[in-house]
Amino acid sequence: MDYSRRTAQLLHEEHRASIAMIEALEELIARAGRTAPDTGEAQIRGILERISAAIESEVRNHFSFEENELFTRLEEFGDSGIAGHLREEHRAILPLGERVAAMAGAALEGGFSQSGWPQFKAAAGELIERMLAHIQKEEMALLPMLEELLDPQTDMQLAEVHSRTQ
Repeated sequence: MDYSRRTAQLLHEEHRASIAMIEALEELIARAGRTAPDTGEAQIRGILERISAAIESEVRNHFSFEENELFTRLEEFGDSGIAGHLREEHRAILPLGERVAAMAGAALEGGFSQSGWPQFKAAAGELIERMLAHIQKEEMALLPMLEELLDPQTDMQLAEVHSRTQ
């Protein structure tokens, strides 16, 4: 989907990148099944590295930008309900994502342990579920609100702030 506001478009593109990461994680889990994947394989390593990097930087930066720049504006316009709900979801998703990133990092160092793989699968499965639901809410509620609420000047200012925080 294309948005007329640059800020909405930037967030939409980040959502698409997050969905691609989530799909790669889902595929890794589905292919491996009950048996821990070989972290020596280049494709497995690539997925684990991508997950760790994305959560540590991209997801954290995306959430921070929304909370510091967008949710406060929504609240000023009287839309505190959606801002509060999305903020609460961030508080649940980020620690879970950090946990998955830490487990992926540990697996990159020494592989998955016998108990580590089921723990990783469970945490990653929860992260996948929460992230997909969260992205869907933002795509259906937040981005259309930005299209409506942001004037061109504010949109450009926010797009500049976004580019500095990424």
